[in-house]
Amino acid sequence: MTHCTATIETMKKKVARLFEGTKPSNYKLLLELDPDKMIFKGKVTIRGRKTGRPSQRITFHQKGLKFISASAIRHDKKGDEPIVFDRINTHMAYDEVRLHSKSKLFPGEYSVMMEFRGIITEPMNGIYPCYFTHAKKDKKLLATQFESHHAREVFPCVDEPEAKATFDITLITPENKQAVVLGNTPVKNQARVESKGNPTLLKTVFETTPIMSSYLVAFAYGELGFKETKAKSGVTVRAYSTPDNVEYLEFAVSTASKVLDFYENYFDISYPLPKCDMVALPDFASAAMENWGLVTYREQALLVDDKNTSLTTKQQVAMVIAHELAHMWFGNLVTMRWWTDLWLNEGFASWIEYLAVDHLYPEWDIWTQYITEDQAHGMRLDALEFTHPVEVEVRHPDEIRTIFDAISYQKGSGVIHMLHNYLGAETFREGLRHYLKLYAYSNTDTVDLWAAIEEISKKPVKKFMHAWTSQSGFPIVRANVGKYSASLTQDRFYLNPEANKSDLKWPVPLLASETLKPDTLEHGHADIKFQQSSNPLILNANHQGFFRTIYDSTHLALLAKSIRGLGATDRIGLLGDAFEAAKAGYSPTVDVMELLEAYTHEQNAAVWDIIAGNIIELRRVMNDDFVRENLKPYISQLTAPELERLGWDEKPNDSHFDKLLRPTILGLASGADVPSVVEECTKRFQAVKASEDLHPDLRGIVYATVARRGSKAEFSKLLNLYDSTQNAEERITLAAAITNFEQDELIDKSLGFITTDRVRLQDVAYWIIYSFSNRFAKDKTWQWVKDNWAWMDKNLGTDLSFYRTPVYTARAFSDEIFLKEFKKFFEPLKNPKLERSINQGIEIIQWQSAWRTRDLNALQKYLKAK
Repeated sequence: MTHCTATIETMKKKVARLFEGTKPSNYKLLLELDPDKMIFKGKVTIRGRKTGRPSQRITFHQKGLKFISASAIRHDKKGDEPIVFDRINTHMAYDEVRLHSKSKLFPGEYSVMMEFRGIITEPMNGIYPCYFTHAKKDKKLLATQFESHHAREVFPCVDEPEAKATFDITLITPENKQAVVLGNTPVKNQARVESKGNPTLLKTVFETTPIMSSYLVAFAYGELGFKETKAKSGVTVRAYSTPDNVEYLEFAVSTASKVLDFYENYFDISYPLPKCDMVALPDFASAAMENWGLVTYREQALLVDDKNTSLTTKQQVAMVIAHELAHMWFGNLVTMRWWTDLWLNEGFASWIEYLAVDHLYPEWDIWTQYITEDQAHGMRLDALEFTHPVEVEVRHPDEIRTIFDAISYQKGSGVIHMLHNYLGAETFREGLRHYLKLYAYSNTDTVDLWAAIEEISKKPVKKFMHAWTSQSGFPIVRANVGKYSASLTQDRFYLNPEANKSDLKWPVPLLASETLKPDTLEHGHADIKFQQSSNPLILNANHQGFFRTIYDSTHLALLAKSIRGLGATDRIGLLGDAFEAAKAGYSPTVDVMELLEAYTHEQNAAVWDIIAGNIIELRRVMNDDFVRENLKPYISQLTAPELERLGWDEKPNDSHFDKLLRPTILGLASGADVPSVVEECTKRFQAVKASEDLHPDLRGIVYATVARRGSKAEFSKLLNLYDSTQNAEERITLAAAITNFEQDELIDKSLGFITTDRVRLQDVAYWIIYSFSNRFAKDKTWQWVKDNWAWMDKNLGTDLSFYRTPVYTARAFSDEIFLKEFKKFFEPLKNPKLERSINQGIEIIQWQSAWRTRDLNALQKYLKAK
C-alpha cells in the first residue's frame, strides 16, 4: 500500500503539459514487430519546435520503453547543428524520457532521433495480441489501442491531443502471404528485407498521414480478410476480420459507405482520406476506436450474421459504425485541445449517430429508443453527487479513462440534443459546418463550439449552454398544474438523500406541449400561463430536454387517464421520470406502480424497455422474497396482452419494434414463472444441438430460464455451447446464462473460469456483472473480486471496466451493513483511476438502501392487496 499512497501524492499535482515546450510537426517512425517474442524495436525522428526558455533538455512522453540512443539536430538559417545528449533519463511517475545536453538548447526547430525497444503486452493497449483459431490452428494478430495516452508505450512522442503532427510510418513484420499490414493511410510501397537469422521480413511504408493527434495513430498485422465497396465520393471502404468471419462483414461495409455519404453531405466537408478501413478484432477492450482511416472494433460491434445475430446487436452495429465515423470529422479533423473537453468528441458522436442511423434506417424509429438508451443512462449517473461536469478538469493522464463514461457520452449527447431542438435542425447544422471549417486540422474547446454556433444562429448559445456543461447534475422541475397556469420550481436532482446538496440552477427550456409564457425556467421558481387544450399539459414534451419533471397527484392522475393518447416518447418520459423520482424519495413508489397499471396495453418496445428495466431494478433493490413472489402475478398480468399478441415466433406483419419487443415480453414472463413460457423454454433448450437451432433474439431468454431452474446437466450443456462457438455475441449471451445458476458448486465453477483462457480479457467485466446480478452468487462474486484484485489490476489495470468494478459491486447491494465492508476494501485503494468510481459505489449503496428502507413496507402492502 505504500507504493499506492506515493502514487496518489504524485498524481494530485497537475502534470505539466509537454506541448507547452515541444511542438512536433512530423514523426518518421520505423517499428520492427516480433509477434513470437512479443517485443518490438523502433527508431523515430521527431521534427518540431522547442519553445519557451533555453534549457539543457528536451522531454517526450514514454512508458515502459528501453532507450538505446538519442541525438538531435538543430535547424536554423546558418545550417544544421548536431546536438549531443549525454544522459537519457526515464521518469516513471510522469511517463517521460528526458534527453539532457551539456549545451544550452535554445528555442527553435529541431529533429530528435531516438532508438528504443518495447514489449507487446497482453493488456489491450499499446501494441497487443489478438488470439483466434482458423483451420483448427491457434493464431495471433497484432493490433494497437493508443487512446487515451498509450501511444507513449510504443514510441516516444508528445502524447497530448493538442500536439498534432503528420506521421510517416514504416512497419517491419514477418512475411506471411496470408497476412495484411494496415495503417491509418494507404500503403506507399512494400518490399522484402533481409535480416540475420530471419530472411523473410516485410517492410511496409505508409503514405503520410494528415495532421493528427498521437492517440489516433493505429496499425494492425495478421491474417485478415475483407469486403469492400466505395462511397459516392470514391473513398474505398473496407471491413476486415479474421478469415472465418469475412462473410459477416457485408452489413458493416454497406452501412459504413452510406454513413460516410451522409456525413459528407451533412458537414459539407469531404472525408479527408482516400480509404476508410474498419477491423473486427477478436480481442478489444472497448466497443470501437476511431483511429483515422483505420477504425478498430470488437467483433460483436462490427460482424452481422443474419442467422446468428440478434436484431438488437444488428442495430447496435449500425450505431457504433455511425458513432466512429462521425469522429472522422468531429474529433479527428477538429480535436479537443485537452481531455477536459473529451465530451466534444464523444458527446457529439453519441448524438449524431442517431441522426445518421435514423436517415439510413427510418423504420427503426431510433429517436424513440434514444430516450431509453443514451438519455436515461446519462441521467442515471448524473443523479449522483459524485458525478462530474461535462467539462471536467483532468489533472493527470490516469484520470482520463475515468471520464470515458455516461457523462462525456450520454449527457454530452443529451445537452447537444437539447440545443438542436432549441435552435432548430437547419440552424444547428449550419453552425456545425461553420465550426468544422473554421477549426479544421486544429484544436478547440467548448467555448469555440458555442461561439461558432452563436455566430450563425444569432442566439445566446454560450449563455444558454454554459450551466449545462460546466455544472454537475441536472434539474428536476416540480409542477403544480391548474387550469390555465402552473407553479414551477427547480432543484438539482439527487438519487441519494444523504448527498451534500447544492443550490445549482439551470436555464431550463420547458419544451411544453402548449405555448407557455415564459417558456424557460431561468430561476428557482416561476408561475407560467398557457391556453387550455383538450390534452393535459406536458412539460419536456417528447423528452427533448435534459431534466426530469414531476407533477402534482391530480395532474399525474389526469395524465395516466390520457396515456393512450400520448406519443411513445411522452409515455416513456412520464414513466421514466416517475420511477426515478420515486427511487430518490420525491414521491412514493406505490404511486408509480399505480401509474404503471395504465400501461397494460402498451405495444411500443422502447416504452417496455423502461417498464422492464424498472421492474428488474425494483426486484433487485428491494431484495425481498415477498416482493419477488408477489411481483410475479403482477408482471404476468401486465405482459399477458403482448404475450398473446406476439407469441414466440416472428410473423410476416411484425414491425421492427414488434421484433425488438418479443424477447422483452418473453423475458419478463419467464422471470414471472408464467408456466407456458417456462415450459416452452425448456422444450426448446432440450432440442438444441447447436446455438443455431434457436432464433438469435430468443437465445438469451431460453438459456437464462433453464439456467435459473437448472443444475449440472444444463450447466454442462451451456458450457459446451460456449466452448464450441466462435461467435462473440453468442459467448456473451451464454456467459449470462452460465453465471445464472443458484447452486454453490456451479457458481464457484463459473467464477473460476474468469482467470482462465476460457474467458477473454475483453469479456471479464461481463462475467463479473452477470455474477453480481445473480442474487445467489453476489456474495461469492464479492469474495472473488477481493481475492482476485491483484490479478485484475495486472491484466485489466488500464481498462475502463476495471475502474468501474466498485460500481458493478455496489449495484448488487442495497444494505447499509454491506457499506462498511465495501469501504473497508475499496477506500485504501483510492487513486486517480478508482476514486470517482469508489465514491459513486458508496452513493449507489446509500440510495438503494434508502429506497428500500423507505418504500418496502408500502410496496408489500400494495402487492398484498393485489
